[in-house]
Amino acid sequence: MSTLASITESWSSIYSNSWALRSCINFAHIGGLVGAGGCAIAADRATLIAYDGDLRQRNRHMETFRGVHRVVVTGLALVTLSGVLLMLADLDAYLHARVFWIKMAGVVALTLNGFVIVRAGHRAEGGDDRSWRTLRRASMASLALWFATTLFGAVLPNVL
Repeated sequence: MSTLASITESWSSIYSNSWALRSCINFAHIGGLVGAGGCAIAADRATLIAYDGDLRQRNRHMETFRGVHRVVVTGLALVTLSGVLLMLADLDAYLHARVFWIKMAGVVALTLNGFVIVRAGHRAEGGDDRSWRTLRRASMASLALWFATTLFGAVLPNVL
């Protein structure tokens, strides 16, 4: 038996036989999603509002914008770690589930879009007015991606 198969079989047994462990890992996954996604969605909304505002409103938004990144990254790290543990508990089912791969593509797109938001945010703080158009488009994409990825995450346990 391969090492990965041995590890996943052992983990699956431990995970399956502990309601407390399953509960903690599921909470970490959902809690990380609520924390990261909630902050990101609120920041995206605030960005869209600030886009239509004056310079003072945009500057005020950028003051709070910086702190959101840490919360989102921490939440995504928690979602990723718990997601790997969930996947390893039933690796074969996840690897063959089309919805899982659609969700993972959404996570990758969300992460790449996050880099665009952070870069455009830094440029906006430096006074680059054109970066606000990028921030606006990326914030709209972020809103769509957070909800789409969450939808596929909700569908996933029902198709495994």
